[in-house]
Amino acid sequence: MAGTVLMIAGGEVDLTFAKNFINQIEFNVVVCADSGLDAAFKLGLPVQYAMGDFDSVSENVLRYYQSAAREGIQTEFVEYPAEKDATDSQIVLEWIVERFPSEIYILGATGNRLDHFLANLTILMKPLSYGIPAYLIDGYNKIYLLDHSHVFRRKELFGTYISFLPLTERAVVSLKGFRYELDRKEMTIGDSLGVSNEIGKEKDAALMILEEGILIAIESGDRRCNEE
Repeated sequence: MAGTVLMIAGGEVDLTFAKNFINQIEFNVVVCADSGLDAAFKLGLPVQYAMGDFDSVSENVLRYYQSAAREGIQTEFVEYPAEKDATDSQIVLEWIVERFPSEIYILGATGNRLDHFLANLTILMKPLSYGIPAYLIDGYNKIYLLDHSHVFRRKELFGTYISFLPLTERAVVSLKGFRYELDRKEMTIGDSLGVSNEIGKEKDAALMILEEGILIAIESGDRRCNEE
């Protein structure tokens, strides 16, 4: 599965934001997790793969994607039982990762259910272990995991703020060119030190140096990001 994958999970999708967002990125394949197919239909997206038990997908949407190819693309359905030991998002994400895409953008993975959101955050460990960038996206946040140093460029940021929280018990972090800098600081679970940083004034980029551990990185804004 070459290129960039857009995955639509079964959570709430802000359609106004999503329409704007998908017009700003280039993706090669759309994969839907169960009721994510409804969101794809509302967004007018061709879908290459739909996965789930499909008991929560609208009947008209299911019939639509099961019918003749749209724009030359026939949807391939991959069914699995409703009773399972993993969430739909985990099953679908692992299926995508095993096909080695270049990167993955995930809509519908934050939403109102905090249990599902936390699960969706932690399953990003799978693509991370393969070296595949994967992002949870909603109107206010771009969330991903980092196990290496990273340069943040102002013109590429999703929102104004950048937060770093350790996913592992400890992480050793230096921040250069940020409003709040750190020098080989040990960040530990239970400490909010890394919340709401910014690239420094009059700087185009900043550097996060990670010597140890895994970080949750969150690019966010107080208002919906990427508004026209």
